[in-house]
Amino acid sequence: MREATQTEVRRAFDSGLPGLRPPRSVIVVGAGLAGLAVAHELAARDCEVTVLEASGRPGGRAYTLREPFADGLHAEAGAMTLTPHCHYAMHYLRELGVETDTADLFGTTFSYFARGGFFTPEPDSVAGAGLDLHPHEKDLGVGGMIERYVTAVTESLQPDLSTPDWAVTQRLAPYDQLSVHEVLTERGASQAAIDLMEPLFLEMRGGDLKTASALSWLRHEASPHSLGNADPRWAKVKDGTDRFPQAFAERLKSRIHYHRPVVRVEQDAERARVTFLAHGRLHTREAERVVVTVPFSTIRHIDFTEAGLSDAKHDVMRRVKYSSIVRVYLQMRRQFWPQHNASFSTDLPIRWIRDATPQLPGPRKILECLMTGWRARAVAAMTEEERLDFVLTEVERMLPGARDHFETGTSVCWDQRPYAEGAYILPERGHSALMPVIRRPEGRIHFAGDHAGFEPNGGSMTFALESAARTLVELGAAADAT
Repeated sequence: MREATQTEVRRAFDSGLPGLRPPRSVIVVGAGLAGLAVAHELAARDCEVTVLEASGRPGGRAYTLREPFADGLHAEAGAMTLTPHCHYAMHYLRELGVETDTADLFGTTFSYFARGGFFTPEPDSVAGAGLDLHPHEKDLGVGGMIERYVTAVTESLQPDLSTPDWAVTQRLAPYDQLSVHEVLTERGASQAAIDLMEPLFLEMRGGDLKTASALSWLRHEASPHSLGNADPRWAKVKDGTDRFPQAFAERLKSRIHYHRPVVRVEQDAERARVTFLAHGRLHTREAERVVVTVPFSTIRHIDFTEAGLSDAKHDVMRRVKYSSIVRVYLQMRRQFWPQHNASFSTDLPIRWIRDATPQLPGPRKILECLMTGWRARAVAAMTEEERLDFVLTEVERMLPGARDHFETGTSVCWDQRPYAEGAYILPERGHSALMPVIRRPEGRIHFAGDHAGFEPNGGSMTFALESAARTLVELGAAADAT
């Protein structure tokens, strides 16, 4: 069965999935946005759909923290930003009546803290920071570095790089065998320049520049989803990202079964079966089709011995890497720093600090510290008490008074989150060869989630929802073929 292209999926989706004859019964494994969207569409077409969710809430990595904060403050632990080009996400937000607001990442007061001092991305400020830049970089500023080392590459690879139907052409293929770091250094970037540019692209997406696929990175940087393209239309879900999956869940109600971790999936020529835990007992359900949406970082906890999966699918399940991310949140009695909507990139171990509550009323504020890669794994090995103390000590170095204003805090270590065990895919070199295998259905078993999207990067609500639309098109094609 030929896979539909991105354009074909979007056309079918925008037309209301005409002619979709769903199977009589489907089990969806996972109540993240992809699983919720699949179930939502199938339920609307009278399919007997059951969603089995291992945790006690919907949304997966669309996760808003509301405790232990005071005054109704909240912060995002996972997905948080929408662009006007997030086509599928915007569609469902409108359909479900979920309101949006201006994104926190737009209009930030961004600066650096390195070698004990603050400076901005402007050329004069960067030149005076005492960094180990190459002579030709000293007058560029960070914007000039991006133009020289990133934009020049993305422009040289057009139109291939930005085609609506993502494909790895002959011109693009070599970049999938190179790391981001290799491309930047080959173009003459110093390590100091790379450190300055990193927060504007990869730091929030994984941080491992020496292993990440340059092609996947360039595709993202050339897209309207790049942080460098932020504008006033960038949005967030009003009152918290978790409102989005909750709106899906409200429509599905009793079709979602929480605290039901799936431990086995099998199939034969006629049916698929799922075994899961409930109240300390094993239960098995049958359906015509199964849609698996759990991240590949945790899929090893599910037994597929009798599922008849291809060797290629088993291999890709093992190979896909997920980003290590730790996010630490410090509730402060009041804002004691001068910048509005502050965002700092640092040379400290805590790396990136921002005001996580720039639009929320009241004197209290939440400072968020985000760490990626090996630093995240190191901090994740600490106890919660040690982690908060470590981060407070580091924040105090750049924002004196942090300890005096600190009231409470919490953290999320994505590597340690049950049923996630990682933040989102970190496409390593050669990732383009894995993508068709990740998406490919295996008999009666289908795969969705942001890792199973058409785009080579994860961590996006709209990519997860696009994968749901593709899966629905697959289910319809499978029904037509039988």
